[in-house]
Amino acid sequence: MVSTKNYQELLDYINQLTIIDTHEHLPVKEENREKDTDILREYLSHYFCRDLISAGLPAKQLDTLRDPRIDLTKRWEIAEPYWEPCRYTGYGRALDITVKKLYGIDKIDGNTITKLNNKFCATLKEGQYQKVLKDLCRIEKSIVTSNEIDYDKDFFRIAPYLDYFIRPDNVQVIKNIKNEFDMSISTFSDWLDACTMTIDKYINHGAAAFKCGLAYRRSLHFKETAGAEAEKAFNEILKQQHLPEATPLRVDRKFEDYMFHYILAYLNSKKFTIQIHTGLQEGNGNYITNSDPTLLTNLFLQYPSLYFDIFHISYPFQHLLAALAKNFPNVYIDMCWAHIISPAAARSALYEFLDSVPASKISAFGGDYLFVDAVYGHKQLAAENVAWVLSRKIKEKIFNMDVAKQIAYMLFYDTPAALFRLR
Repeated sequence: MVSTKNYQELLDYINQLTIIDTHEHLPVKEENREKDTDILREYLSHYFCRDLISAGLPAKQLDTLRDPRIDLTKRWEIAEPYWEPCRYTGYGRALDITVKKLYGIDKIDGNTITKLNNKFCATLKEGQYQKVLKDLCRIEKSIVTSNEIDYDKDFFRIAPYLDYFIRPDNVQVIKNIKNEFDMSISTFSDWLDACTMTIDKYINHGAAAFKCGLAYRRSLHFKETAGAEAEKAFNEILKQQHLPEATPLRVDRKFEDYMFHYILAYLNSKKFTIQIHTGLQEGNGNYITNSDPTLLTNLFLQYPSLYFDIFHISYPFQHLLAALAKNFPNVYIDMCWAHIISPAAARSALYEFLDSVPASKISAFGGDYLFVDAVYGHKQLAAENVAWVLSRKIKEKIFNMDVAKQIAYMLFYDTPAALFRLR
């Protein structure tokens, strides 16, 4: 148990802090929010819908639930038997917390869904970003995963993907790069030049980091590969350019490995930050062993001037991440997504992290949502978790309230602000 008084004081303190949000997938301009939508389409765009499928919802029915042309109450009748068993997961709790604060509705159910939808649809206009991200969450900047250079700098800094240089999906990817730089890509050297030009472009447009999401598609172990082998593999890619633009390309693993090392070496020379997805993959069904953070160990050793922002506490590998962050000065723990994957696991992990890892290497919050409303619910779960852990440390006489507040500030603002060069 923790002191209710200390917990509440810390929660109040955290909720008045200006914070940095380390990771989002939001539209980079509010005007780009989908307008032809409703509450079920928006709130089932990801995360909670995966719990519904895990609970037994046939995946093919998800398109029906997301279709605003179909009567809302009929769609709710389909969702309800699966929704109720999932309500108390982290994903479900975040949504109920969200609607209570934003719309004054205690929870999402059959009695409230129509009223909630009407209130939600009224927010599909400019102003919801300001209300949720600034007024309620007090977010100074969110790091948004996006390759858009025309973004709202009042809310965001970008963390672009470079995965398409490592694993080009189809011929169209190569054509897009040719067109962007008005250049020929007929040699491996051309491809490498285009890659570094792209990195420089994004840095010049305010990129705070770069993002690697390859753990969804392959192991995170990237072997060191000779340039000659990578060039040979790239030439095989070029031979496929006669294929229809959308045809998947065959890409050799040696080429992927070389390209990731090439990108990291370039970022290392600039002492930049890379965000790497580790742990649980969003969706239903994947190879979790691909995303074990220890697979990155050779990279931590080889690129000591590169800052590795390791996502999602590597859940369920959080104990391994603690060891990595303790061992390597360039490895940082990011709790984005974690508080809604499992609030209890995130709380337990933070308790362990503060025992084993310098507090200056932990970022407390990243909403990691496609839609803006639920950023609030996730932020509240994060605030409650951090307040609970710090109040427990006070009870154990590890530090006092003043130090607890200093650590909270570090976790929510100081560490991510430094990591992403926001101050």
